[in-house]
Amino acid sequence: MGSNLSAAASTNVRTLREHPPSSYSLKIHNFSQFEKSTTSSDHKYKSRIFSSGGYNWYGSCTRLVRLIIYPQGNGKDNGSGYISMYVEIESESLMVLTPPTEVFAEIRFFVYNKKENKYLTIQDIEVKRFNALKTVWGGWGAGGGGLQQIIPCDTFSNPENGYIFEGGQCEFGVDVIVSLPLNYQLGSPLLY
Repeated sequence: MGSNLSAAASTNVRTLREHPPSSYSLKIHNFSQFEKSTTSSDHKYKSRIFSSGGYNWYGSCTRLVRLIIYPQGNGKDNGSGYISMYVEIESESLMVLTPPTEVFAEIRFFVYNKKENKYLTIQDIEVKRFNALKTVWGGWGAGGGGLQQIIPCDTFSNPENGYIFEGGQCEFGVDVIVSLPLNYQLGSPLLY
């Protein structure tokens, strides 16, 4: 009769788009080798640091960021059997101001589909908060946004679906759009 309001609503939007990510893209020439290379690192890959919004990100204004990919899924975060993706901000880039800052960012993850010649885009519609205590965003518990389950591994690995192409090539990406801090001004009513 009515809807079940106790069910958690997904804040993820999945779309296909033609243009590639603008913050960071990782093109892999052999996914099988990529997968094997992660066995010694907790089955995850951490990209080089890239810059975003003034912050350094691992994985876009300028913050240092990094993209983290679990090619077999992050089993610690309910991602087994799925490609899992996260972003991590370099904590040192949060310390440039005193007191340490918080960064708010919109995150979009991408997986290229050659068959469609488009990017599967997964965006959480909620702006995410990064700070010294929360440098990684993706899943990891309540409010994680489900990005621990980007795409099932068997769907991704089947060349007929277009995510793996030309002998094992694939492409992942992320856009990190940093919201500029709000400038507050204290005021008082005008006195006449």
